[in-house]
Formats: sequence, structure tokens, C-alpha cells
Amino acid sequence: TVVAVGGGRPDDAHLDAAHPAAAHPDAAHRDAAYTNAANPDAAYPDAAHTDAAGPHPAGPARWLDIDIATAPPIDLAPVRAAVLSAVRPLAEVARAGDAPAALDALGRLRLLCAHREGPAGAATWNSRVEQWLAEVKEGPPLEGGWYVGRPVIVTENDYGLGLFNGDTGVVIASGEADEKGPNLRVAFRRGAGVVTVSPARLGAVSTAFAMTVHRAQGSEFDEVVVLLPSASSRVLTRELLYTAVTRARHNVVLVGSEASLRAAVSRPIARASGLTARLWGQEPTEAHRTG
Repeated sequence: TVVAVGGGRPDDAHLDAAHPAAAHPDAAHRDAAYTNAANPDAAYPDAAHTDAAGPHPAGPARWLDIDIATAPPIDLAPVRAAVLSAVRPLAEVARAGDAPAALDALGRLRLLCAHREGPAGAATWNSRVEQWLAEVKEGPPLEGGWYVGRPVIVTENDYGLGLFNGDTGVVIASGEADEKGPNLRVAFRRGAGVVTVSPARLGAVSTAFAMTVHRAQGSEFDEVVVLLPSASSRVLTRELLYTAVTRARHNVVLVGSEASLRAAVSRPIARASGLTARLWGQEPTEAHRTG
């Protein structure tokens, strides 16, 4: 079931028109939970939980009530549609070799994950997006590699190139194509300008259709799709959800089971190092041992 949180737009044909309370009897709990998810000010009235690049999403927050670890492809169709809608214009300007426009298009949508690996992890979802693009011939062959429109994130500092951990770029066509295909460059922002680098010179980079919430801190995107892990994930906290939804300039889509969303809204971050207990000569609690 797809539920519009905070009111869906009439042209969103794939959204459930019903108010969440109509489908879910526990209306008071659910409305409070969704208010906190869609409007972080309700959960965080103080500015200490914000950062410089974290405006609150101005548009509707939407929720897809599915378990992404077991969901069949048809349940993921809204996510697939959103990704393809964002990637097609990116690929078009990247094929034209328009580096500034490609970098602008890169900020249209991002999938955000709590983990790097696993069913809800960034690596899994990057592979899934590349599979979707291959199916519509907008992206790579199934074996991946360098291709026009591929977004990348730098994972280690490269002082020689002036690129640093967390920098994002996009692959563009450059010059005339030959028998092997288009000549490729990777465009990055450098201050107010743009630099391009040969893919052969880039070592520590990974695909960035999806990225972890941690890596997305300080970034903004027009729309974010937040892929929630299972409710048992220890990193699934209110703070992580808040950080994820405030990466969006306009719209947020939350994808995950009801249990996952409830866990995220209700669970504060556990800062259980056990240091206080050790300083005072107390036995650490079980939370300290597992934290």
C-alpha cells in the first residue's frame, strides 16, 4: 500500500488517496509518527539538530509501506519510475557533454540508505538502479563499468587531482566517439567552476545513485527516497531519519515497512559507550556491552 503523508498531489496516480487514518485504525499514534517523519520540527524543536545544508522538505512526504528486503519488483515500481524520471534528463545532458548541466541534474534525486551493504544497502540499490537503466537502455551493460550519466562519489582523498572523500561527479561524453564508444570524462565541481578528469585517473570511487545517509550529510537534493532497513537495525534511529529527510529540498519518499518506520520515529540514537559507568566504577549495562 502506498500512503500519501501530509497529502498527496492529485496527479500522483500511484498514491493511495486515503488518509492514513482511514487505512490504519491507530490514527493517533500513526499521525504523530508521520508528523515527526514529515516535519522534523515536531520532533526536534531546537536548532542543534540541524546543519547548514538541511532545509526542511517543503513538499509532501510519501510512504511506501513495503519490506524492501522481500518486496517483489511490482511493489518497487514507484521507486523505479522516480529514478528513471530523474536519470533520463541527466543522461541526455551527459551525452551532450554539458558538464554544468549534468552536475545540476545530479542533484535532482538521490536514494538514501542506512547501510552500505545488505538488502537495504547502498551497494545493493546502486546495482538495482543500474539493472533498471540497462533494461531501458539508458545506462550500462549489465556488467557495469564506466558509462555516460554514471554518478560517482570519491571514497579516498586524491591530493594530486584535488579530489576529496565525499566529492561527487558524473560521467559525461567528451569529443567525438570512436569505434569503442564515446570518449568519457568525469565532471566535478571545483569552487564556482567545473573540472573534468579521465576515468582512468580515478581510483577510489563508487557509483552514487544511492548513498548512505552518513555520506549525504551536508548535501541537498530536490527529492530523496529514503530506503529503511528492517526494524531490528541498530542504526535505524530518529536522528538518522531526520538527517535523511532534511536532505530534500522539496519532496521525500519513505520506503519501508510500518515496523521500520515506527522504529525510526521512536528510537533515539544510542550513545552507549559505557564510559560513564566505567568512570564511576559501575558494571556496564547490556546496552553498553552491545553498543
